[in-house]
Amino acid sequence: MKRSAPAATASAQPLAQAIRALRRLFHALAGAADRSHAELGITASMCAVMETLHSRGPCRVPQVAREKGVSRQHIQTVVNALIAAGLVECLDNPDHLRSPMLRLSAAGSRAFEAIRRREARLLTDLAKQIPGSDLEVTLNTLSAMEMGLNRLEAKSGRAGSRV
Repeated sequence: MKRSAPAATASAQPLAQAIRALRRLFHALAGAADRSHAELGITASMCAVMETLHSRGPCRVPQVAREKGVSRQHIQTVVNALIAAGLVECLDNPDHLRSPMLRLSAAGSRAFEAIRRREARLLTDLAKQIPGSDLEVTLNTLSAMEMGLNRLEAKSGRAGSRV
């Protein structure tokens, strides 16, 4: 007999609903990115890695994995596809011979700029549908949720935010 997970208390129900909505939104965003960039041969996961390399500059697979909160193996798989597509290149890393530094190639930089332009158009259209004051409240709420989770993880001795 399968046991169901305990239901959230009444006071936690809105938070549980918000988390479920965030999960659905995450998957909707990933699907939109996959469809939007399909003709470029770039997936949402590839976009995420490219975004990190664009914003942080050269870094290693474990660093990207920590920042994204996913496994090193997952990021390595994505990086391998980016390297095969000529969008990312490896640099020697004298500090760690088995973990090269990664950076966007010239083609990767051009592709990332094209991605940003496409996403900017999509976001502009989407932003017209949502009042700015609602977005401010949403951002404040998401920040509070993240800080609260980080505090709980710090109390329990687990790693906190990867941001």
